[in-house]
Amino acid sequence: MNRQIAEKALEMALSSGADKARITLNEDTMSSFSILDGCLDRLQSSVGSSMFIQIFTQGRYGSFSTNRTEEKELRRFIIEAIASTKLLAPDPCRDLPKQDEYFCGKAEDLLQEDKKYNSISPQSKKDFIFSITHEIERTDKRLISVTNEYEDGKNDAYIVDSNGFRGESSQTLFSVSSECTVKGKGDARPQNYWYDSSIFFDSLDKGCCQKAFDRTLMMLGSKKIRSGKYPVILENTVSSKAVASIFTALGGASIQQKNSFLLDSMGKKKFSDKLTIIDTPMIKGMMGSRYFDSEGLATQNRNIISEGVVSTYFLSTYFANKLACKPTVESVSVPSLLPYGEKDQASMIKSLGKGILITGFNGGNTNGATGDFSFGIEGFYFENGIISHPIREMNLTGNIISLWDNIIHIGNDPRECARWRIPTLAFADVDLSGI
Repeated sequence: MNRQIAEKALEMALSSGADKARITLNEDTMSSFSILDGCLDRLQSSVGSSMFIQIFTQGRYGSFSTNRTEEKELRRFIIEAIASTKLLAPDPCRDLPKQDEYFCGKAEDLLQEDKKYNSISPQSKKDFIFSITHEIERTDKRLISVTNEYEDGKNDAYIVDSNGFRGESSQTLFSVSSECTVKGKGDARPQNYWYDSSIFFDSLDKGCCQKAFDRTLMMLGSKKIRSGKYPVILENTVSSKAVASIFTALGGASIQQKNSFLLDSMGKKKFSDKLTIIDTPMIKGMMGSRYFDSEGLATQNRNIISEGVVSTYFLSTYFANKLACKPTVESVSVPSLLPYGEKDQASMIKSLGKGILITGFNGGNTNGATGDFSFGIEGFYFENGIISHPIREMNLTGNIISLWDNIIHIGNDPRECARWRIPTLAFADVDLSGI
């Protein structure tokens, strides 16, 4: 990574009239393969770089980006950026973090980069995705189509600002996914998928296509069921839906704009005693681990929700200044529901006896101000501790706080390929509308 050009850009900004500045340099590499019904359908590869320039001058703030880094062009671009910034309305809340809020010092490697990334040949990637493709028999007459996709990417980032922060990170990500379509009754064409991802190429799991096909066959014979209140299990592939709106509601933008159902909730008990969420941003080899955010603010292990009590707002420097608070970090890194329980999905189904297992969501939304939600769902009806049949055309409705008031089980099975470590979850008395 060419750190010198970022340092040069900062020097240009300060010498051209900026009071303060932050320069973020990104270099990205990506490749992907798509296999449709056993044939190579698409191959893509790209390498790119971009520079994000943030200018603070005369109490005003402007943000700009460019991929032209030749010195003469860059200098002209920065001079014009500063001139444009001076035309904006003043905003005294825009500022760089204080020096004691930055991450500083030498830290252990968080294992976010596959050091072999640049040496993995295109043929090795192609062989991997074709091995996934050959996992299922294409003689099954129910099978209509199969799409398998492989993608990898590497991001190198360097941040430098006029308050003295210097931060560098490198991350790789490899992913594989499969989606199958089969013939159902009449015009029905059930679809389902499976995916896996890893920081390291050698850790990508095979079996993705077979799992997708098996999950799709399970969708055959779907039925409508009556509306009512049911015990609901959220599979660990979709359980993050139960916490995503919490993180949004705790974000600085939502709090400052008073568009949050957790407004003025700091230090207050808003959820069940069973809900504890901890941000654990420094787990080695875990996707999302980091020592600092995009401003350089230091991450740390922190309670987000502690036995139902709200313990953290996610505040960048800007929103912290707006709210006259101390900044924390811009967003969650690696949230974990701790402690994990003793049950996995299968044992939850057995213990609940009757209810709905949700394996996917089809549209819907959450009202950020109230926490009310409505989502289309897909999944299965289970009875006597055994999955009976798939369900269709049903909506899940309710309120996020009320949902967590009815938590029954927090599972022991977060997916290791997901950045958010959210296991299977079970709730009581959830409203579902069907027939």
